[in-house]
Formats: sequence, structure tokens, C-alpha cells
Amino acid sequence: MRVAASDPAAAIAEGARWALTDGGIEAELCLGLGYENSGDWDAAERAYMRAHGFAEAAGDTRGTGILANAGRMALRNGDPASARDRFGVVLADSSLSDSVRGNVLIERSQAHVALEDGDAAQADLVAAQALLPNDSSVWLLSATLARRQGDFDTAGDFIDRALELDQTDPANLLEAGNIAIGLNAYDIAQQAWSRAAAADPDGPSGQAAARNLERLAALLAEDPGVPVELPDQSPGIEETDPQG
Repeated sequence: MRVAASDPAAAIAEGARWALTDGGIEAELCLGLGYENSGDWDAAERAYMRAHGFAEAAGDTRGTGILANAGRMALRNGDPASARDRFGVVLADSSLSDSVRGNVLIERSQAHVALEDGDAAQADLVAAQALLPNDSSVWLLSATLARRQGDFDTAGDFIDRALELDQTDPANLLEAGNIAIGLNAYDIAQQAWSRAAAADPDGPSGQAAARNLERLAALLAEDPGVPVELPDQSPGIEETDPQG
């Protein structure tokens, strides 16, 4: 598993040899991590599910965590329904720590979003907020989803909390600008996007913010009296996906 971080192919080869000698859970975890780090989500999912089967048969307590890994791979592999169901099984485990439960709730919210169930996704994120109150990413995800659902007041509350926790995160600043545009608060949007662009000039959030500033300036120059379209609706105003 250590090798998988630097040489996924070597980990896959070792895991395959190990599996042939009845390596059990450990061999499949070696394979799963190797495939995951090489971007082969389908093979990683199958390896993790085999490991989960071994764990269930042996009464091994690692089974819950392994199933969570299989859920993540299903989500990346374009099967959000399987991911949602696996995360549900994981969340039924009363022994989960608050940190693990909160992160699995975040992951299940992504599955809900992919299944176009925004209300269920937001419910999971709100539950995660209570478990991870000082994790700015939870509040950012909640803000982004609320904005996409058209609830700008709630989105504003969520992004304010994210910024309280991390005022320099370019993703938080980009989203703050996106929400401000939805409220026609152009000055606030410009300020937030300018800070995002300065903080992350070569990264996705900073570059999206810089392009948004250019687009906003062009739109206001064309007709300052016309409301600027929301980020999702305007091809010129961009956002990055905080879940991805």
C-alpha cells in the first residue's frame, strides 16, 4: 500500500501476485489502492468490494471503511446510485467517529447531487456541518448547492461561515463572488473575485475568478443597468466544482 503512492503499477503487480497466494483482504486493498492511484476506478471498485467480502466473512471491523472506499470508486466511476447505497450502509454503523461520519455524509451528498436530489444532498451537508463545524469545505459545498438551488440568502450564510474559517481560500472567494452576482452585488463580486485571482493566479479557482472579472467588466460596460446573469446561466462567468 505504501508503494501504491509512488508506483501504482508496482502495487497492482504485487497485489495480483499476493492474491494468488490467498492474500485475502490485504492483497485486495493493495490492488484497490494501486488501481485508485492509477485512475482505474472500475478495477479499484471491484478490488475494494472483494476486500469487503473477505472482511464480512471474517467479521473484520475494517469492512465498513472498505465499503466507503468502494462507494467513492463507484461515484467516480459514474454509478452514484451504488455509491449512495454503500454510503448508507456505512452511515448505519454507530461506531463511526464524528470525523468519519461527517466525511461520508459529504461523499453521499455528492451522490445525491449526481442523482439530481438536491434536497437530500443539502440534508447530508447540514448534518455534516454539525459534525465538522470547523471544516470550511463543508460550508463551501453547502453554499454552492444552495446557490444552485436558487436560495441565495442561505447560500450567503453558508459562504460567510466558510470565509470566517478561511478567508484566503480561493475557492471560498470564487464562490462568494458567484453568490454576490446572484444578488446583483457587483462591487462585492469584484472584490471577492479579485482576491481569488490574486491568491491563486495559476489554479482553477483563481483563473475562473480572473475570467469572471473580465466578463463582468464587459457586461457592465455594455449596459450597466441590466442585471448580470448567474454563473450557471452565463457562458462567460465560471465556477469550479468544489466537490470534484
